[in-house]
Amino acid sequence: MAGICAKLPLARASWFSYGPLALLCVGLLAACATTSLTPVAVQPELVKAFDLTGHVSVRVEGKGYPGRIHWQHSPESDELWLYSPVGSGIAHMRQDASGAVLIASDGKEYRAQDLKLLTRKVLGWDLPLDGLQYWVRGLTWPALDTIEEQYDANGRPKLLKQGTWQVAYLDWTPVGASGLPSKLDLSGEGLRLRLVVETWKIDAPVK
Repeated sequence: MAGICAKLPLARASWFSYGPLALLCVGLLAACATTSLTPVAVQPELVKAFDLTGHVSVRVEGKGYPGRIHWQHSPESDELWLYSPVGSGIAHMRQDASGAVLIASDGKEYRAQDLKLLTRKVLGWDLPLDGLQYWVRGLTWPALDTIEEQYDANGRPKLLKQGTWQVAYLDWTPVGASGLPSKLDLSGEGLRLRLVVETWKIDAPVK
């Protein structure tokens, strides 16, 4: 799927010093134009592949890590780009059946079995990607038992508890697709993550 480019807001702080990856990411973003998408109605359970961009904020051990995210997901692989609030590249990550790789802003490459291990080692926090790929679509993670589910007046998930994780759905008005969350708050295992999706591109039948 084609990537989505977004204009990055100005803010303070970055997680890593600028490096080759940062310059590459900024160059790529500068070459992109903002994409205007017409929303389509989808059923979350039919979305097998997606491409999203938005804001992400991670808090762990009293420290906050704000930034932006571009995530391309398919049943076979995941590829993510993390940026600081000012638009410098933090990390480029990929995970598939062969394992995971993370390229930091200084150009160093790290490999492991999965991205959860890599993000803990390099970024200082766990990225629960295996569950997040379901939660971001408003779905339960099949690998965990569901403890509690709450729904809003429109029948959409409002609160989901699975294992040690809790997902609160705060908004459902993203650009690109209706029927998918645009803001969620994830907490568990010492981590709190808030994701605000600005744009969705999806590979699924429309209603």
